Amino acid sequence: METFDITIVGGGILGTSLAFWLSLLFEGKIAVLEMERDVAKHTSGRNTGVIHRPFYLDPDKRKTFAHCAQISYGLWKAFAQNKNLPWSEIGTIEVAVDERQLNILGKYADWALKNGMQPEEIELLNGSEVKKIEPHVHCLGAIYSKTDTSVNYELFTRALKEEAVANGIQFLFRRKVKEIRLRESRIQIGSDNMEEVESRFLINCAGGNAVDLAHLFKVGLEYTDLHFRGEYWEVRPEKAGLVTRNIYTVPKHPTIPFLDPHWIVRADGRREIGPNAVLVTGCTTYEGFFSSLGELASKIFEKPLKNKLSLFVNPDFLKLASEEWYSSISKKAMAHRVQKFIPDLRVEDLYRKGTSGIRSSVIDLNGNFVKEAIEIPGPSSYHILNYNSPGATGSPAYTASLVEQLEKSGALNHLKKRPQPLKSLWNYSEVVQSL
Repeated sequence: METFDITIVGGGILGTSLAFWLSLLFEGKIAVLEMERDVAKHTSGRNTGVIHRPFYLDPDKRKTFAHCAQISYGLWKAFAQNKNLPWSEIGTIEVAVDERQLNILGKYADWALKNGMQPEEIELLNGSEVKKIEPHVHCLGAIYSKTDTSVNYELFTRALKEEAVANGIQFLFRRKVKEIRLRESRIQIGSDNMEEVESRFLINCAGGNAVDLAHLFKVGLEYTDLHFRGEYWEVRPEKAGLVTRNIYTVPKHPTIPFLDPHWIVRADGRREIGPNAVLVTGCTTYEGFFSSLGELASKIFEKPLKNKLSLFVNPDFLKLASEEWYSSISKKAMAHRVQKFIPDLRVEDLYRKGTSGIRSSVIDLNGNFVKEAIEIPGPSSYHILNYNSPGATGSPAYTASLVEQLEKSGALNHLKKRPQPLKSLWNYSEVVQSL
């Protein structure tokens, strides 16, 4: 049984970024366990593909995500240029289609500045001004974030993996963690392919499986999660010129993860509309609503029951969930949502299913969706739960802060620190100081 000093579970953008920073700073045997054949095969590679600027993030309630998104923007830009990766700075216009939403735009402009954006990056527009730059967009007003950027996060994650591997990190694929056995100074980690490894310390970056993995360590037992599939429809290429920027709408339900559809310009030029938020039973359920009756029963009755029960007796939640399910089976329903702000879009313009990804949202004992990332120390382990949007945007800064926290806590004392960090495009000390 091979033994590692550190094992990171999860080869998404979070786990891979963390492995990269550790490879710069420490010597030792470090492994990333990933259940798929390569990195970023789930949420990290199945999202809107946008480097989000933090204009829409409350600097008090969502401080971590906002701060890390702001710092990471420059890191990703330099990385994309260095690696010759797609970087399309097309901007995002977030529109208000009713009076309530219109009142929120001024708050967004204030948040943008508080979160560190420059005044020239943000512009408040009335409906006529929006028409001048996007003639097919209808709204009462909007906020224009000019530096929002379309990228390919899967390519970003692969490039980071290559850097980490060159620095000595091992990526072990097809290793879905199924069993944890705690020994006096080791963790024995069993995976579904019957191969086992030992580790002196484990960091849980398992995304949609993170809560389940934490529960194997008997930590985070007060939390459960629900999985929401976000589906996109691809717009016919001949209609791609209808709108040239990302178009979002001010969320109708900011406290729960039901997303109003967007018009997204992908880094390769494709246009997609979406996502919805279809409640499914698993973090890889990309078709249907559950993979098996056993999976359905397991999800319904998993503990703690109280968290989900609070939602499932909430008539507003059930109504919204049913509407999202309907949007999954009706292309017309999806098109109708977007027609509220792009009225010239037609149902026949959506010619095939596009990207499909799953967001796993953590729920507390009161039935509330948790907004911030959750960090929980465990026996010889550390667990990152609920690392959600804009998590991909902020992952470089967030994982740098995570390394600093772990080092200060003594969790990395068994590793030998390099006399000098390895040379890299990203400077760890500068990132940590900016945090």
